[in-house]
Amino acid sequence: MSFIFRAYHAMARQRPMSTKTGLPTAAIYVFVNMLRKLRDDFSPQYLAAVFDVAGRTFRDEQADSVTSIRKFDIKTQTFTEIEYKGYKANRKEMPEDLAQQVPYIRRALEAYRIPMIGVTRFEADDVIGTLARKAADAGRPVYIVSSDKDMMQLVNGKVHILNPPKDNLICDAAKVEEILGVPPERVIDVMALRGDSIDNIPGAPGIGDKGSVEIIKRFGTVEAALDRAAEVERKTYRESLQNNRDTILFSK
Repeated sequence: MSFIFRAYHAMARQRPMSTKTGLPTAAIYVFVNMLRKLRDDFSPQYLAAVFDVAGRTFRDEQADSVTSIRKFDIKTQTFTEIEYKGYKANRKEMPEDLAQQVPYIRRALEAYRIPMIGVTRFEADDVIGTLARKAADAGRPVYIVSSDKDMMQLVNGKVHILNPPKDNLICDAAKVEEILGVPPERVIDVMALRGDSIDNIPGAPGIGDKGSVEIIKRFGTVEAALDRAAEVERKTYRESLQNNRDTILFSK
């Protein structure tokens, strides 16, 4: 779906497109062109499109146990307890004009004979991760087409991230470390501290992007950082780790 959203937003900045009957077609047009270019540039032996499936996922179920989180107020330098509204509670509904185009995008994928995969109770990202690992274990080189930094945790000797909007940037382990400051196997720990406002993943309040990298580079993992929080010199970081253990582990 991230590929479809990228197609939608790319065309939203330009003139609208529609059929004579009023059906919006901009996202369809851009998506098909992106797909065609991807095939022409890389000639993949295997290609699959992964979709989210409607309904709750196991991550939603895990989030049900969290009722409140702490938020850091940068002005007062204090932590405030607030209600936790659930995983991805901040996500907006798909725009209606995009929802109208998705069935036609699926038809385009069918025309290209590209399999569409979706698994009940699992997000597309989790399915992509599973497919990537299985293919890599079978000895095949894998390229995940995505601009999502969360995907960088999957990178290894066989798995790479391909980002077409960045001039077909290919991320290997060295590039991941250049971009995020940590190797792929530590990306999950950095992201756990950072949190994600779009997915409503709380993270460690008050630590932020720079602090999360500093802490993980020093301690190696979230668990080690939590166990050794007393060693952290900066008060804000230290108190965040000491007072938000369960929330941080949930974020991982």
